[in-house]
Amino acid sequence: MHHALFSRRHHCPSILIPLLMFLTACSSIPGTTGAAQPQDDPIEYTITLNAPQTQMVDIAIVVPNVQGPTIDLALSVWRPGRYTVLDPAGTVTQEQAFDGTGRELPIEKIDKSTWRVQTDGADTVRVAYRVYANSLNDRTRHVDDTHAFLSGSSVFFYVPDRIDDPLRVTIEAPDDWTVATGLEHVPGDKRTLIAPNFHVLVDSPIEIGLHDVIEFDSGDTLHQIVIWGEADYDADELKEDFAKIVESQTEIFGGKPYERYVFLIHAGSGMGGGTEHLNSTIMQTRRASLEDKKAYKRFLGLVSHEFFHTWNVKALRPAGITPYDYSKENYTKLLWVCEGTTSYYTDLTLARTGLMKTKDYLKKLATSIGSMRDHPGTKVQSLESSSFDAWIKFTAPNPHSLNTTVNFYGNGSLASLGLDMEIRKASGNQASLDDVMRTMYERFPLSGGGFTPQDLVDVSSELGGVDLDPYFAKYVRTAAAPDFESALQVVGLELKFEPKKKDDDDDDDDDDDDDEEKDGDVDEDDEESTESDSEVEPTMKAILGLNLTSRNGATTVRSVRSDGPAFDSGITANDEIVAMNGRRLTTGDLNDRLEKLEPGDVVTLHIMRRDELRIFEITLAGKPDGKWKLDYVKEPSEAQIAAYESWMKQDWPKKKKVDIEDEDESESSTEE
Repeated sequence: MHHALFSRRHHCPSILIPLLMFLTACSSIPGTTGAAQPQDDPIEYTITLNAPQTQMVDIAIVVPNVQGPTIDLALSVWRPGRYTVLDPAGTVTQEQAFDGTGRELPIEKIDKSTWRVQTDGADTVRVAYRVYANSLNDRTRHVDDTHAFLSGSSVFFYVPDRIDDPLRVTIEAPDDWTVATGLEHVPGDKRTLIAPNFHVLVDSPIEIGLHDVIEFDSGDTLHQIVIWGEADYDADELKEDFAKIVESQTEIFGGKPYERYVFLIHAGSGMGGGTEHLNSTIMQTRRASLEDKKAYKRFLGLVSHEFFHTWNVKALRPAGITPYDYSKENYTKLLWVCEGTTSYYTDLTLARTGLMKTKDYLKKLATSIGSMRDHPGTKVQSLESSSFDAWIKFTAPNPHSLNTTVNFYGNGSLASLGLDMEIRKASGNQASLDDVMRTMYERFPLSGGGFTPQDLVDVSSELGGVDLDPYFAKYVRTAAAPDFESALQVVGLELKFEPKKKDDDDDDDDDDDDDEEKDGDVDEDDEESTESDSEVEPTMKAILGLNLTSRNGATTVRSVRSDGPAFDSGITANDEIVAMNGRRLTTGDLNDRLEKLEPGDVVTLHIMRRDELRIFEITLAGKPDGKWKLDYVKEPSEAQIAAYESWMKQDWPKKKKVDIEDEDESESSTEE
């Protein structure tokens, strides 16, 4: 165990891949020429952190070989990995321009994120500006007296018509601060970084400050885990578990697209989420994720997700977002692959490596399928539409969004599951989605401009041995959920609806884990009881169709489901519910109150809307009370066993039929 912030194990070591190797590795980035790219006269940046406690950072950019009476400099309006306009230019102040002798030049802003300098014949232009860096949770820029985290798109000006020029970044920071980044440094100078072009600089966040560095090798490749924030962690456990993820995902793609990889971690209260980058990732999490067993298991899901992006998005990217255009929104219909397929492999990787128990993986999978089927928007918006409209819908939800949109992460993950099963079925388990992803990675480098939806259809069909366009037409281009009952039979799994038992809790904790569980097979009694349960006719539970929240002590409608009776009755978002059936209703007791009622019962709601009392009488609807679950088929065929073992990378359970709810892990799985 270790306190990461105040008792550093060691500073970031001097890791330098020869410049030629670095540029060659970056040669597939659009606009680069690899080793042939000259490093003479680079555009130079200087980062000055002389008062980090103020959260201000001073940045200067020096542009050589300027031609013409004016030069424009811009700041990105968004950051790769988050499909929303952030407009970081709003935190830029005190812009000044100079020539190479220090003579001040006129500078003016010509739009929200572009500045124009009158060169007055100067062939070198230096622009200095200040950035207020207090945006930690969106992983763009944050500075305080312990560190500076700088994501290039949010802090570095660029010259739009010279985006492919080589770059050099010099860092001026407190003496005891160290630098961690995917960028390489100049030999002998850890505080001078180099990048072959702006694309690489933007995709290589820089962490400067007080942090710990843990190192491990996977194959002959160095990986670094950099932790900022005080936390008690087990360094050996981190190295072992991260290495399992790295090796499992590398096996899928057949090789690594980097020479060194950096896992940047911010640990602290109120933090969560991650962003993928070229040969690094920034992950934010609560301290408990490094200290608490269950929280750590969830954190490994974030690690798995962000690392899979090293191939899927960073090295294999759709047309439309290749190369990135930093001045405006970038559109693609394939975010369901970028994020959804990555989400599919997030948990699958953990299950394959034993970092998640198989029963927990399958239980979580069944719950996700149930959520997809229960979501009203599943019947309204396709995955392609969800991907394309991410900028205006997914990242800008409104109270009606659950009725009209889908999440391309979750639904994309399940569509990827269905595609995986379809490929295995069509090819007789000779191919899988693993093979599709590897082939796409090999055939569509970034230098080619990205892949199209048709490219994915073609490769899937080629490897599957049949035309798979009907699958994409039905479940990707149309708003529909795949037939999981049929699909999962390929790997010997039965999807069924389990009626709720009287002693079941309403909440199904997907992360529930019985730490006292012992290894071994399920006995026959468990098998028989499960079979009889599946024959029970589900009861119907009363539903109103309201999602509530507490706002300033008032019970307020957050959203109204279009498939519930409250929608047609006229209840709207932001209505304040005063009482139901004459008694005060709180956010927490709606479900308890509904459990005492039956479908067809009439409830009276007293609503305050714009300070006016409204009364609604609503007849409750009903839906089956229970949950979806997965079981192993009772008598699997050899083909099903082979497909399961290929999919999960583990042996078929010893018994012919095992209840997922009660199944213990096989000996090959790691006890968690």
